[in-house]
Amino acid sequence: MIRSILVIFFFFCFFFFGLPVVGVLFIVRHFNPQAERNATFKIIKAFLRFELWVSGTTVTASGVENIPDDEPCLFVGNHQSYYDVLCLYVLLKHPTGFIAKKQIAKIPVMGWWMILMDCLFLDRDDVRQGLEVIRAAITYVKEGVSICIFPEGTRNKNADKTELNEFKEGSLKIAQRTGCPVVPVAIKGTADIYENHRPFVRKAHVHVSFLKPFRIADLPAEHKKKAAAYTRGLIMEELRK
Repeated sequence: MIRSILVIFFFFCFFFFGLPVVGVLFIVRHFNPQAERNATFKIIKAFLRFELWVSGTTVTASGVENIPDDEPCLFVGNHQSYYDVLCLYVLLKHPTGFIAKKQIAKIPVMGWWMILMDCLFLDRDDVRQGLEVIRAAITYVKEGVSICIFPEGTRNKNADKTELNEFKEGSLKIAQRTGCPVVPVAIKGTADIYENHRPFVRKAHVHVSFLKPFRIADLPAEHKKKAAAYTRGLIMEELRK
């Protein structure tokens, strides 16, 4: 109970006392977008590390060397918890935007921080808006910003977390259109932090595996047409090890 209260308390403290910082960063963004991205990345990464520590969560990773150092990429991961983003973000090397559901954009202050993080907000019921989000993500990648997406579309509620929901094929158009590498990400254990015993936050260990990157153009024809299904297969194979 105390851990859950502290997580919520520090969460709101950060967003409340960080308001002046948000204002400054939006000004910096107008004159020097890259400087703002770098500053936001460091601030958010430090805060999320603190929140994970408060929640009693430890995170280990494998395959971090598979994250490209000299070009943006598309991270494609499985989704089982609100904590997936936290556990993944603290391991990233460079500024990365996430594609999130549109409802998050309406949360005061938090939505502003996510805009500064180059996050994009998707309306799952609006196909046209979804295409606009994909186009915006393509622009970000061309500007050197990596993007992370969870193609299941929603959190995996299956009892067997290694059995993933279907990946939406359109989600990998970002990599198809830009030619950037795809980095599959297998996340284990995040549901043990909150979802498996909500509304309480409990200690847990999470492991994040960054798999070998690939370019869609280099895949065999049968996988190139269904790159999302191919990526899903790679992640499920890693989760079942």
